[in-house]
Amino acid sequence: MKAYEYYAEMLPDGHLSIPQSLKDKLKEDSRIRVMVFIEDEEVDWEGLTNREFLKGYSDKDSIYDNL
Repeated sequence: MKAYEYYAEMLPDGHLSIPQSLKDKLKEDSRIRVMVFIEDEEVDWEGLTNREFLKGYSDKDSIYDNL
């Protein structure tokens, strides 16, 4: 399996654009797998979880750090 990465634009009809250089590698009946990663500015849940967890940490808990 080969993988190609590129940035696409959503076309007015709801399809994704494909660069010509990649279209040239595809046959008309090619099956491809598409993964979509949407970049946004939502809450950083992992960071929030870590910060909230550490709020409950005290110096007394340090005895468990070296177990």
